[in-house]
Amino acid sequence: MYQIKGDVESIERSEGKTEVLVDDGSNTVSYNLDEALIEFGAALEYKGLDRAVEILEPLELTPETEANWKTVAKMALEQQNLYVAERCYAALGNIAKADYLRKINKLVAAEGITNFRV
Repeated sequence: MYQIKGDVESIERSEGKTEVLVDDGSNTVSYNLDEALIEFGAALEYKGLDRAVEILEPLELTPETEANWKTVAKMALEQQNLYVAERCYAALGNIAKADYLRKINKLVAAEGITNFRV
């Protein structure tokens, strides 16, 4: 995250990179944006929880990625996507919740339940 002072002149996207040009009054400053974060935001906006997990998995667990995992976990529970929720809680190190969700997922799969509601 950057503190940006000035006016955004343009946003340029080329070759998989996004750059914001900002006029701070005396100079034009360039900021490179985090592509994974942009893609993560788009995945959340369009309810692509599986894609959001794919984006987060290779990233190191930092306060920012931890917050992202929690966001996906909450959305997964709201959408009753218990497989994604299980993966999120495992990534967060919440073994009790991940284990509980794994047991529910196994039960649902074993019983062939298709209309399971939390």
